[in-house]
Amino acid sequence: MSKSRVKPRYFAIALLPVCVFAIHKLIQNQMIANELDVPVNFVLSGSSWQEAVGRFRFLAASWFFLSLALLPVAVLFRTLSRPIEKNTRIAAIAIVVAIVFLALVPTIQKHMTDQSPQIYHQIGKAVFETALSQGTLPACSGSEDSWMFGKCGHAPVLSLFNRILDLVNAMAGLAIGSLIVGMILCLGRHESQDIEATAAELAQNLRQMRQQLYLSSLVLTFGMFFAASWMYWPLPMIAESERAAYSALLNASALFTGTYFCLLMLSYFLPVAVLLDGRISNLALAARNQGGTDQVFDIDDWRSSHKLTEGTGDIIRAGFALTAPILAAFAGGISPILG
Repeated sequence: MSKSRVKPRYFAIALLPVCVFAIHKLIQNQMIANELDVPVNFVLSGSSWQEAVGRFRFLAASWFFLSLALLPVAVLFRTLSRPIEKNTRIAAIAIVVAIVFLALVPTIQKHMTDQSPQIYHQIGKAVFETALSQGTLPACSGSEDSWMFGKCGHAPVLSLFNRILDLVNAMAGLAIGSLIVGMILCLGRHESQDIEATAAELAQNLRQMRQQLYLSSLVLTFGMFFAASWMYWPLPMIAESERAAYSALLNASALFTGTYFCLLMLSYFLPVAVLLDGRISNLALAARNQGGTDQVFDIDDWRSSHKLTEGTGDIIRAGFALTAPILAAFAGGISPILG
């Protein structure tokens, strides 16, 4: 029995999300202030208990997202454990490793130089650090004490935030890499001249693609939940008179992040969807030519009987239907939910 194979050129689809990542970094570095000067006097003093509101949300979102990130990795492992050509398996693993490394580049740069801007600097470095520095960790009575992820430092809660953010960043890279490769593997095929066998394989590929799409949407949704949890962390500690203005800044930042996540997902989903739709159309024509005259062969009935009814339009609508609520939520503001 032949093994499933993905042509090497199809792995170039992974370059599209890489381009989206590069454009996102370019916009961040050149079109958005690296350190936004939000007045620190907005932060209420002596309100450490309000800092705990944001910390609970952040820890809950981190825990959930880290657990969720393992799901696409497990699905990819299951897919790679099936009969697949060696070169396809090697290419798949290499791309996952490359994407994880790409995701870790900002973390590596951050630890190599103290001058590298932190992710929270774009929504007010002084505000964020002042708000979080009011909190305490039970394991930290002094800056030289150690907790689960290392030294406590002079601001233990800020140390907690940065260490967990590094961990989530690494797991997010692994999850996204697994989703990208899992989607590309939906283009796998066996060498066969049997139209019925090929149709069954295409139906399986479509099911696998939908599974990857739903997984991507799940990771996207809770990735945004995680992003919002840390962005809105200082909000309860902002003075009431300035809270609406600062919340507007957070909404705008969340919308930018949500747009990036949505484009990232669509960049690897849409090419695979279009390629599979082309294969289905070609196979339907081949089945018609093999079946006899046009009068006795109905392509729509044939596609329906083989569970190949989804066209390009249906697939594209499915992709945008899963991303639209994310953008709509952040465009309209989510402070009633998180505030």
